[in-house]
Amino acid sequence: MENEKIEKIRKELPAVNSCHYLNTGTNGPLCRRTAEVMKSEEEKEFLKGRYLPFLSELYADMDETRKLVAEFIGADYEEVALTHTATEGMNLILWGLNWQPGDEVITTNQEHVASLAPLSLIKNKYGINIKYLQVPYGNDYDEQDLLDNFKKYITPRTRLLVVTHVSFSTGITFPLKKLAQICHENNMYILVDGAQGAGVASLDVHDFDIDFYSIAGRKWLLGPEGIAALYVARRRISEVDPTFVSPSSIRDRHDLDIASPYIIPAPYAARFQTATSINRPILLGFKEALLFLLRDVGKEWMLNRIAELVVYLRDKLEVIPGITLITPKGKEAGFIHFLIDGWEPDEFCSVMNSKNYMIRPVPKQHLPAPARVSVGFYNTKEELDGLVEVIKDILKD
Repeated sequence: MENEKIEKIRKELPAVNSCHYLNTGTNGPLCRRTAEVMKSEEEKEFLKGRYLPFLSELYADMDETRKLVAEFIGADYEEVALTHTATEGMNLILWGLNWQPGDEVITTNQEHVASLAPLSLIKNKYGINIKYLQVPYGNDYDEQDLLDNFKKYITPRTRLLVVTHVSFSTGITFPLKKLAQICHENNMYILVDGAQGAGVASLDVHDFDIDFYSIAGRKWLLGPEGIAALYVARRRISEVDPTFVSPSSIRDRHDLDIASPYIIPAPYAARFQTATSINRPILLGFKEALLFLLRDVGKEWMLNRIAELVVYLRDKLEVIPGITLITPKGKEAGFIHFLIDGWEPDEFCSVMNSKNYMIRPVPKQHLPAPARVSVGFYNTKEELDGLVEVIKDILKD
C-alpha cells in the first residue's frame, strides 16, 4: 500500500521523475492539478478577458485559500492574510509594530536575509538595537544552552524575537513552543520566518502560542512563485498597524469617504493583505497545491515520511569518511547539511547537479556555508541510496 501511494504521488509530480528532486527548500515541484488549473485560468483570461464578475470569484477563492492555509497550520481563517512572499510577511510585521528608540530585538546568526534586511532598515529608521544570538551547529548545538542564552539576552527593553522555524543555512529546527513561552513570560512577541517550516516541520501555531508566522507558498507547500501567507494571532491583530493599504485591506471599499483621510481596516488579518487583486492563476494554483497536500497526500503522513527519509539519509551519510554533518542530530526537518573534505560546496553541488541530483550550496556569507539536501515526501529510499553512492564515487576520485 505504501509503495502504491508513493507511485501515485510521483505521477502527480512529474518534475520528480525528470531528475532526483532534492531542492524543495528552494522551490517545490508543482503538482499536476496546480499546473493544469493555472494553464486553464490563463487561457480563459486570454480568450475571454477579465471582467467585473471576476473580482467576486477572486475574493471567494482568496477566502477559500486562506481557510486551507489555516487548516494546515492550526489557525483560524480570520488570522491568515495572503501575501506575495514570506519576506513580505516579515516586513509587514516588522514595520507595523510601534517601535520606540532604544527598543531591542533579538535574532540569531542563522537567519535568512529575508529577516536580516528588514531588521537593518527598522534599526536605522527607529533607533532600535538588534542583538544576535550565536547558535552553534552540528554536535556543538545544545537546545538547553540555546534557551538559557536567549534568556540572558533579554532586558526590560526587549520587545521581539525574530527566529526561523527551520534554518535554511544549517537545518536546525528551532524549539518554537519553548521560545514562545519565554517570550511571553517577558512581555515579548515572537515573529517566525516559516519559509522552511510549514509543510516540512510539525506546526500548530495555536499550540505553539506563536504571535506571527510568515509562510512561503513556493517551497514545501508546492505552490507557484508569487504567493505566500502571514499568520497573525487574533489577540495581536490590533497591535500591528498595516503599513501598506490596498482596496482589499479595508472594509467597505466602495463606501469609502473620499473627502476624508480615514478608513476602517478589513476584518482581522485581511487588513494586512497588500494586493488589490491577486493573480488568479497563481492563487488557484496554490489552492490546488494545498488541497493536494491536505486531501490526497495527508499532512501527518507527509511529515512522518519526510522525517523517516531524513533519518535514513543521515544514517547513510554520517559513516562516509570526508563528510561532516552540519545539521544537529534529532533536530532535522527536511534538510541535511554537510561539508565535504577537499571540496567547495558550490563546486560539489555543480557536479551533483550534472549527475541529475538537484541539491544546492548555502551562500558563502552564511557560515559554515555547507551543501544542502532537501528531502521531500515524494522521494524514495532508492533515490537517496543513489545520492549516497554518487557522493562516495566523487570522494574516491
